[in-house]
Amino acid sequence: MNLKRAILGFSLSFFFLLFFVYMVSCVNWFFDSSSLKINKESLLGNISASQTIVMPEINAGSAMSSESNLSDTDKVVFEKNINLKLPIASLTKLMTAVIVLDRYDLSQIITVSKEASMQDLMKQDVKLGDSLSVENLFNIMLIKSSNKSAYALSEIIGEKEFVSLMNKKAKDLGLNDTFFSDPTGLDSKNISTANDLTKLAKYILKGYPKILDTSRLKEMDIPGFGKIANTDQLLDEIPEVICSKTGFTADAKGCLLLIVNNPKNNGYLINVILGADDRFLEMRKLINWSNEICK
Repeated sequence: MNLKRAILGFSLSFFFLLFFVYMVSCVNWFFDSSSLKINKESLLGNISASQTIVMPEINAGSAMSSESNLSDTDKVVFEKNINLKLPIASLTKLMTAVIVLDRYDLSQIITVSKEASMQDLMKQDVKLGDSLSVENLFNIMLIKSSNKSAYALSEIIGEKEFVSLMNKKAKDLGLNDTFFSDPTGLDSKNISTANDLTKLAKYILKGYPKILDTSRLKEMDIPGFGKIANTDQLLDEIPEVICSKTGFTADAKGCLLLIVNNPKNNGYLINVILGADDRFLEMRKLINWSNEICK
């Protein structure tokens, strides 16, 4: 009888030991799983351990959001394939704008050539024989994303020489994964990464206020041409925009670079979307995430 009791007691003790080990494992799994819901920025002190932040699912080839005060201590608050080389479509025109401002007299009058007029047409665009100032072509290029205007601007010094200057500038800025094939972005050989485009955005923020002021305008009345509207649909939704540039080709899909004010550190949030089916939807998700992290 005592033997039976001893065996029963041993069995019960063993059972409770196994149950205890199981419960401890479950508790550890729960806390480990919960921690996965906390964005890696919590390691930087932006999120308390008690918060649960669900990272956005960005359906794009590449995406990046960076908190910057224009120093070398930027914080990446979201990243997806940020060093993946992808075609960038009309984001190319940001570098085109840089070279124009570096090299040209904005008051110079340009007549649109046959070659320029053969570039892909926007809904409202310049045409063969139009005579406009460099400044007005610059404005139409950035606001309306006009390929004809971008090409016409490059012809002042020759398209090949102009593209060579674009690539030299990229090299000088350390954009090692960036290459330009034309000034419009129509060629899929115009490639870059979200990381490189963020560097370019910082460079523009530091020294090219005209690009910022022009690119964020919702519309502009061009003398002798008419009123043009910006291709960025988000300008009506996000009043804090500092710089905006859209891009789209069949190969590149939707691209968008958006810089917004970041009041937290008197700096900026630089946001890049590449290779998206819906660039505006993906940018909304990225902006909402960045605002939540950096508030």
